[in-house]
Amino acid sequence: MGSRESLLEQLTALAAEQRPQRHEPAWLGERRAHAQQQLGKRGLPNKRLESWHYSAGDFWLQQFGERHSLAPLTPAEQAVTDTALPAGHKLQFSHGYLVNQQITGNDRERVTLQPLSQIDDATRDALKVAFATDSSVDSLADLATALAPEPWLLTIAAGEKLEKPLLLSHLAAEAGLQISQLIVWVKENAEATLLESFNGGCDDYLHIAHAKLKLERGAKLTYLRLQHEGEIAHHLGSVEASVGRDAALRVQLLLGGERIDSERNRIRVGFYISLDAPGAEFTARSAFAADAQQHVDFHFTVDHRADHGRSDVLVHGLADDKSRGVVNGRIHIAANTRGNDGRFTSHNLLLSNNAEIDAKPELEIYADEVACSHGATIGQLDEEQLLYLRTRGIDEQTAISLMKEGFLTSGLLDCGNAALNGFLREQLLARIGGELAL
Repeated sequence: MGSRESLLEQLTALAAEQRPQRHEPAWLGERRAHAQQQLGKRGLPNKRLESWHYSAGDFWLQQFGERHSLAPLTPAEQAVTDTALPAGHKLQFSHGYLVNQQITGNDRERVTLQPLSQIDDATRDALKVAFATDSSVDSLADLATALAPEPWLLTIAAGEKLEKPLLLSHLAAEAGLQISQLIVWVKENAEATLLESFNGGCDDYLHIAHAKLKLERGAKLTYLRLQHEGEIAHHLGSVEASVGRDAALRVQLLLGGERIDSERNRIRVGFYISLDAPGAEFTARSAFAADAQQHVDFHFTVDHRADHGRSDVLVHGLADDKSRGVVNGRIHIAANTRGNDGRFTSHNLLLSNNAEIDAKPELEIYADEVACSHGATIGQLDEEQLLYLRTRGIDEQTAISLMKEGFLTSGLLDCGNAALNGFLREQLLARIGGELAL
């Protein structure tokens, strides 16, 4: 592989080559062509961009392209089911392709899942109206739109509340590049919970994952995202959301699963949230425990574009061994708005002299009548708390584990489902050896 410029040329050429081979409707081909054009103008995500300052997306792609083909993988011949998931409607994807769908009971009438290439004209026209500003804020989304082999549309019908959570799992079964794209359309006054889980069934892969969420007036969506990647895997994720009038989006972002002593995977997930109408709300909780030589970068941008928006983001991060954590949060209050309340807080602990955490909270306020705050802390385990536990007869290692457990679980969201809450807690604490029983 040559320079990063030639890498971009190779990716755009690949997109142009694959478009006529897909036999997709003309409008979808035009959508891909537009994304390819935008990608060519903006370039691949790189450290020159403020939001990518700590994660060289273009360099990661270049390194990966030196080992593997950049043509997206086809579905695995024998996709493995993720049996660890709790009860719910299971939607299993292999390298961006749907391989298993289990939506049961009354919810089958409330939710639909379709490849974009197969939606009817009425759905297409309504989709174009709902996503009238279908421009991406991140060039990673352009790359996914141009190259995702099978983009999907998940729709929750207006006024409906799902009885069970949707459990969408991606399992990397082979080494290579996989690209997935999911559009989630929660219609007026609908309500749903969606878990999107990314798991490494092999070690060396790169997953580019783009999700686009649309919440119409009064809609409520709890979106849970779990990252459990392979030993030397790369994950580049982008989630864009438009939140309508009096709608509420709640997000949980976690690094989970058992640690691997030699893991050196690289994970960068960006959330780009737009509160587009009065009364829109966004709440996010996030937690990670990085170790070995991992690189974990969680980014949040929240744009308050209308009056009386509410946002609250809290991130708790641990870094041990030679790992690196990055927590970047930006709140933007648009001009000529009023009554907005935006908060971003990040608490982080370093457990090793060789570990590193970069925390960067940002506020951009162009209006009066706001209540905004931001802050970040980076420290170490409290020696006085540790001493207190030791004086109560608890050995040092157990005391440290208890302190890490308490710190990380403060970054958990109550998603309104006891089984899901327990599952997410278990996945998070597996990073530090599992929950303690004293």
